Amino acid sequence: MVATAPHLFAAFFAAAGNFIYNYQTLITGAAAIGAAWYAGAPVWRQLKDSNLQTRIMHRETLAIRLREAEERAARVAKSIDEPLWTAQRVTSDPVGEPIEIGEHDAHGVEQMIQGALDWYLVTLEGTEDAPVEAAKTALKAALKDLTDTLSDVHWPAWNDQHGEDYSMTDDQWAEVLQRADEGAKQASAKVSAAWKANRTLKDAQQGTIDGLRKQIAALDQSIARNA
Repeated sequence: MVATAPHLFAAFFAAAGNFIYNYQTLITGAAAIGAAWYAGAPVWRQLKDSNLQTRIMHRETLAIRLREAEERAARVAKSIDEPLWTAQRVTSDPVGEPIEIGEHDAHGVEQMIQGALDWYLVTLEGTEDAPVEAAKTALKAALKDLTDTLSDVHWPAWNDQHGEDYSMTDDQWAEVLQRADEGAKQASAKVSAAWKANRTLKDAQQGTIDGLRKQIAALDQSIARNA
């Protein structure tokens, strides 16, 4: 018996009906998944866009922090490197051997260093990463030790044993002169300690800068992959 077109259509629809009946749970589930995906696609795209925007904003924040850290480090170096170089020239000979500092040089160097980094060591105290803050504290102490010594060296040159609002005994004045003499000899070591603290601060600042650069580079890669 030859199958006619109506018979073929009837057979097809019967088979389709049986398939749907037998697999209706699976078909319903698949349809539900498809509908959910179609309905949720805009939400996922929105979430993706939102996450991308968050990364971009974070990248901009890090870039600002990097620029500020670089500018701050450069300003610190400009503020203190020259005074320390001057201090080194008047406390060491050309081959690096320590020499006693004179009263005039002690006064000049103290004036150069005194307050030069207050904007950073005092005003901006507690505003940076822990390693930088620790290095700032050490540099502040080293600079104070140096300026105190320089003050001891030049003080007797500009003051007398007896003044308008003070009067020293012979023993007290002898102590003042002794501190001046000892300070002139110790100044070179105090300058070296200040330089060491200064280099430690530079290293800590560079560590912060390098860390920010790495974070920015990682975000750039993430943004490029998801853009």
